[in-house]
Amino acid sequence: MARNEKSRWGGIVIGPVIMLAAMAALWCNETRYDYYKAAAKTTEVAAPADAKPGTNFSLTGSMDPGLTYSGKYVDSFTGYLTVARSAEVYCWDRDKDDDRVRWSKKWMSSVENNSRNNDIHQQCSSTSLHPPEYRVGELPVDSQLIEFVDAYTHISPSSLTLSQAGTNLRLQPQSEYFYLSKGQSDNLGDERVRYTGIPVPAVATYFGQSASGRGVADQSHRRTGFINQIIQDSGNLHYIVAGDRKTALASMKSHIQRLKWIVRAIGTAAVVIGTLILGSTFVGFLFHIPVIGPIAEMGVFLVALLIGLPLALLTILSGYLASHPFILAAILTGIVAIIYWIRKRGQASQQILKQDLDQQYGHQLSYEEMKDLEFLELAQLAFSDAKLDTGEAKVLSQWARKHGWDKTKCDAMIQRAKENRGTETEAESNDDHLQNLIRLSMADGSLSNYEVRTIRKVSKQIGYDDKTIREMIDRVRRGIATPTPA
Repeated sequence: MARNEKSRWGGIVIGPVIMLAAMAALWCNETRYDYYKAAAKTTEVAAPADAKPGTNFSLTGSMDPGLTYSGKYVDSFTGYLTVARSAEVYCWDRDKDDDRVRWSKKWMSSVENNSRNNDIHQQCSSTSLHPPEYRVGELPVDSQLIEFVDAYTHISPSSLTLSQAGTNLRLQPQSEYFYLSKGQSDNLGDERVRYTGIPVPAVATYFGQSASGRGVADQSHRRTGFINQIIQDSGNLHYIVAGDRKTALASMKSHIQRLKWIVRAIGTAAVVIGTLILGSTFVGFLFHIPVIGPIAEMGVFLVALLIGLPLALLTILSGYLASHPFILAAILTGIVAIIYWIRKRGQASQQILKQDLDQQYGHQLSYEEMKDLEFLELAQLAFSDAKLDTGEAKVLSQWARKHGWDKTKCDAMIQRAKENRGTETEAESNDDHLQNLIRLSMADGSLSNYEVRTIRKVSKQIGYDDKTIREMIDRVRRGIATPTPA
């Protein structure tokens, strides 16, 4: 099998995988653990001893600006709650599509596995660094599973001292990075390390669970799995946030809202991209077909948008409603109420129409009588040109079979309609028959789709357009039409 054919078959798999993974991420994002709401429900205490063991609480206190802990490539960090070490390597990136392979050199978080990177090895690694314990006021806080919402700031290499390990690697500070040069003329294999950290605030608020006078993570809502890791949903409540309780809660609310919108944007884009990959694969099969190929190629992105966006939005909406049951219940209640109101209004209109028809025909009409009269009006419309063509006869026969009539009754009713049409006065018109037909159709409960289609078929054949028919139905529904004498 040719390589480009393999690539196309791969697209049939990769496209749906990306779409499903993105939709799963969007769903998980909408149903994620809301650490802001959990934090807002915690009990505020003034001292660690006031927190009941096993309960969630918050405590505001001062922090040590001289908080110090060691790093792997540098001796220590001072004045940071946590430090992120980002290591990159300069190597070859291979980008392949159906037509060709494109090579480029770029900074990457790890060495891409390809033929040009066989001799490149990365020595520096990325990680997060933090002390073994924090203190918020008099409260000791476990650093395990700790999380933050405050912004990271760049740490200048000039403010740091290399450790023995960093010196042995021959790291050199340059601008905002520590560089590791491999001595190649094209810089291939060179590495760089960048540090960012969250400064220790003067005052911070802790949100978490109390255990033996310490702050530990509440893992009762813990989330696991690859998707939850990608969207940063641990399900834990174990946060240190700068400021008093009110300020900290505002920061947490802003952080989770921002995080949700980022995932929504990226997830929606991924659904569209997955749809585009799948669509492009089929375009590849059609590419060599004259006329169809170029059209399909031009329209694939538009189709991806038309399919991908509604899928993503539907997933977001479904996840949002699933995580907000009260809103879902309110919407369902509203829908039920609207349906009930429409039904009651329809029943009231039906009763009024039925009373008018009883008065018009001089007695209380049974269901069978109304169906007979409905058929007569339909047939008299068909006889407006004094003859019954094949199409009109077919419509009348279908109507009769649907209502359980045999051919004898159908023929007799058609003959009766023909005789009535021949003896009617000049004042009677097609408008009168159409209006009465609609009234009879609506008086037995509601105007069904089949009845509307039947009325339209016959009415169009004698010159009525859709607009006129809709206006007539609306007039009857609103009670504007005038009853036709029996």
